[in-house]
Amino acid sequence: MPRGRPPLRIGAHGKIKRVSLGGGIWLARCRFRDDDGVTRIVERQSPQGQYDQRGQLAEDALVVALEARRTGGGDEVTGETTVSVLCAQHIQNLVDKGRATRTIDTYRDVVKAIEPRAGSVRTREATAGRMNKAIQAISDRHGYSTAKQARTVLRGALQLAVIADVLPTNPIDSVSRLERKAPPKGAPSINAQGLAQLLADLRDSEVPWRAGRTVADYCRTADLADPITLLIGTGMRRGELLGLRWRDIDQATSVATICGKVVRKRGGGLIREPFAKSDAGNRSIILPGFVMEMLKRRRTEPHPSIDGVIFPSSTGTLRDPDNFNQQWAKVRERLGVPDVSSHSFRKALATLLDDAALSARVGADQLGHRHVSMTQDVYFGRGRIHQAVADVLDQLSS
Repeated sequence: MPRGRPPLRIGAHGKIKRVSLGGGIWLARCRFRDDDGVTRIVERQSPQGQYDQRGQLAEDALVVALEARRTGGGDEVTGETTVSVLCAQHIQNLVDKGRATRTIDTYRDVVKAIEPRAGSVRTREATAGRMNKAIQAISDRHGYSTAKQARTVLRGALQLAVIADVLPTNPIDSVSRLERKAPPKGAPSINAQGLAQLLADLRDSEVPWRAGRTVADYCRTADLADPITLLIGTGMRRGELLGLRWRDIDQATSVATICGKVVRKRGGGLIREPFAKSDAGNRSIILPGFVMEMLKRRRTEPHPSIDGVIFPSSTGTLRDPDNFNQQWAKVRERLGVPDVSSHSFRKALATLLDDAALSARVGADQLGHRHVSMTQDVYFGRGRIHQAVADVLDQLSS
């Protein structure tokens, strides 16, 4: 007689299948053998209200559910719960709280680095020494940034065990400090003179591009001149720029309301999230005159937009932030700013505000920073020469 399929190991699952239900909704299902030895069908649909292009979101939800089943107690955290399960529960909690899509995708990628080094560790075994060793191994293999993110995820995951009274303290609070092997490069700033020159060159540069065209021709054709002008005049984030809609601009007061951003959602393509990076990112700012003039002119030009955004793609859909960056990278060297990224304009604006003796709070409000210290430590220009210091000291001998 023919033999049937071999039984799954307890806690194991079979092949995951995705079934399209239409309208961007998918069903992911598989066989799973529970702790009682019974094999059952487990399935999950795409998260409600989220467009799932290929079923990845449904599969992600199923994987989280399977990890929870392996604990033998649903969401209950015990000393036998693995770090892998805690990470899955922590990330699901962040999803339920509405954390940014890009953050969730980043954390899920980080878990892939955690899995082979600490994923199978039981909660009762998650000592500071063992977690420190895992984080250092991630740093050696993947670098400082990934290790730092892994530490953040592990802290949140193991805090679930603290809350459940399984661990007395969070072991991540006692791990060694991570050290960079090289100082962070970051995006370079650009001074006021450079910004003024760039504003002019975006529309009038005669530097050759190709086939008889100039750099200014390319900037207009690729629709770079207007969005770069807005970045210079506001210091907005790239995703905020591409998510800005005409309805967010009050022409009477020149006020722009920043309340969304364009991101690429894994398995769901480009979406406009109806919120900024943080609560502080949801803000209103006054637009300078040259930006309002640009917007007034742009309203008279054909830029069809399905979503009502000011800077759509060439087909009228949402514009991809990564594609926008690539287009800017193609032309910035010929404009004389080879290292200036879209993020550089945020630093430039912060430094201009500092030079104008405006407070760090003003800079934080303009840039949408939650903490003033971020504006001061990272965005204000450093290492400059200050004549005012010498003037103050000269008064000692006067």
